[in-house]
Amino acid sequence: MGVIGLVALSAACVGDADGDVDGAAGVGVGGAGVTAGAGASGGMGPSSSSSGEGGSSGPPDGSWARPFVIDALPYTDAGSTLDAVSSDVASYFPCAPNTVEAGPEVVYRLDVPAAGWLRATVDDVMGDAVDIDLHLLAGDADHCITRDDVILGAPVQPGVHYLVLDTWQDAGYAGPYQLEVDLVTAAGSDCFVSPIECDGMLPPFVNPLAMEAPGDPGCLPGMARVADFCVDRYEAMVVEDTGQGYAPVSPFARPETTQVLLALSVEGVTPQGHIDQLQAADACAMAGKRLCTNPEWLRACEGSTGQTYPYGNALEPGRCNDDRPCHPAVQLFESNDSFVWSSLGHPCISQLPEGLAVTGQYATCATDEGALDMMGNLHEWTSDPAGTFRGGFYVDTVINGAGCGYATTAHDVYHHDYSTGFRCCADAL
Repeated sequence: MGVIGLVALSAACVGDADGDVDGAAGVGVGGAGVTAGAGASGGMGPSSSSSGEGGSSGPPDGSWARPFVIDALPYTDAGSTLDAVSSDVASYFPCAPNTVEAGPEVVYRLDVPAAGWLRATVDDVMGDAVDIDLHLLAGDADHCITRDDVILGAPVQPGVHYLVLDTWQDAGYAGPYQLEVDLVTAAGSDCFVSPIECDGMLPPFVNPLAMEAPGDPGCLPGMARVADFCVDRYEAMVVEDTGQGYAPVSPFARPETTQVLLALSVEGVTPQGHIDQLQAADACAMAGKRLCTNPEWLRACEGSTGQTYPYGNALEPGRCNDDRPCHPAVQLFESNDSFVWSSLGHPCISQLPEGLAVTGQYATCATDEGALDMMGNLHEWTSDPAGTFRGGFYVDTVINGAGCGYATTAHDVYHHDYSTGFRCCADAL
């Protein structure tokens, strides 16, 4: 379907103090992106007078062109937005596109070493008239993953990220802060202790706008050929058609029923959970596809020989994402009381480390025709009007059948929780 266009707002809309977009920092649609200089490391924070290798003639430290470098975790730094060298960003897309944040900002660069849950905090002293917001941006700095005014957290993959401390909209709210950053990479062995602090108030926008790879002959982009039909290679991510372009949707929360969703089959993204069958069917239709029928889904998973698992007839532990030792809802809520099982729509459940995997992460969980994760990761809706999802998820692929034979039929088409996802099928061309 080609490259997906951004909506009119940029991921980090660059403007001057009045909020006028000028592109000076190179952040935004059509911009050159943020160029990271050598920066300062360790405890050298925004109040430092050092300008590093750039000298007095180079870009100032803490700017977009020369962010402070977080070179080890955990990390602590003290500074002040009164010392910020720029106020280039007027708003952050898609995490807070309508919040005016044209005040001074301080920029940090972090090369995340491993997949995990990134946590960042700033101190907030009540009544001190200082309002400093945190923003986590993806590596090209034009995509805001999440934001908060005291503590933020989000699942991250290895690679460059930016943390931006921004005064809301006026320099009168600027002031001192202490920044703390850490990365949680393991779920831990205690199933009643959550390794993360997550309130679910702003489910993170972890996925970029992406382009599907070409499909197999006779198939639409992102699809593999199976007999006389095609199936998505990956569990679907979704984006929203705003009427002005496409915008990311958080895979950790139920999409709004008013959103016009488009399904994409893309490697290396977090697939969409929290979706009901009707929304999934509409998202497939927007892509020129449809939900798979039960026979199609089974044929795609079992292969031409009807094998039990996508890769064969013998179970091979670790080939698919299907054996998280701790149930994520129990671990998040640190309880197995009855309220847990009525809270399966909570956005933080699949944010826990060692839980939901990005598409293609388990390359060994592939069918003969090249469809991945048909066993484990997320349940996948089929077109059954009575409501069926198949394949199990990242905790269980045995309770309702083994491998490809796993089928849950206890819910109607309106059901949605952290584990419900989908992929699309289509007739071969």
